[in-house]
Amino acid sequence: MKIKLSYLFILLCILVSCQEKSVINDLKFSNYAGNPKKITEIVTFANQNMDKSISYFDKDGFLTKIESYNLAKSEFPDQRLLSDILIYDAKNKTKRYFKSIDAESKKVGATGYFEKVSDSLYRRVSTSDTPTPPMSLNKLLYLDNNNRLIKTEETGNFNGTPINTTMVCTYINGVKSGILVEDLVNHKKTKMLYKNVKLDPQGNFVYEELVDDYGTLQLKTEREFEYY
Repeated sequence: MKIKLSYLFILLCILVSCQEKSVINDLKFSNYAGNPKKITEIVTFANQNMDKSISYFDKDGFLTKIESYNLAKSEFPDQRLLSDILIYDAKNKTKRYFKSIDAESKKVGATGYFEKVSDSLYRRVSTSDTPTPPMSLNKLLYLDNNNRLIKTEETGNFNGTPINTTMVCTYINGVKSGILVEDLVNHKKTKMLYKNVKLDPQGNFVYEELVDDYGTLQLKTEREFEYY
């Protein structure tokens, strides 16, 4: 009996190990090449609002934390200060828990997890009791046979607003070419194409623009990569 139990335990360990090895890391999820350890991203929208974030990765390509710099103060009108930090617990690769910490109060805001459902489906769940009203989001991420993100479906509530959004990603010769976003709550569809793309020597996008069907710029993204 002890031998059988030991054998079953070994099989279980092998099974868990194989599952973790098959989990797609965050770099591949974002279609990044090479082995970045830090990515600084600045997104500027058509109304000139800006989002800045710095993402940190371990040597296996999994996120360890994301710093968001979206806090604006009147005494620093041209600066974006650290607003919150998203920290990942990467012990279990198949289901990684995370929490968001407010940079000023140091209080935990949103919590959740990112898990593998199947080889072609992942899920991200996040909830928060504060601020009022509570936030709850459930996002499904679908992959094709080449492990490229092809579709997301997100439902829930954010700041009292119901969310029901689908995004479809398109590729040409393996390179992302555009997205189609459908807001099912407001019955609105938006199609955007990537333009003026610039790559670094590793083949990663350091600059890109998203334009609508009329060629109007909707947002631009600038990235800086630091590699291991």
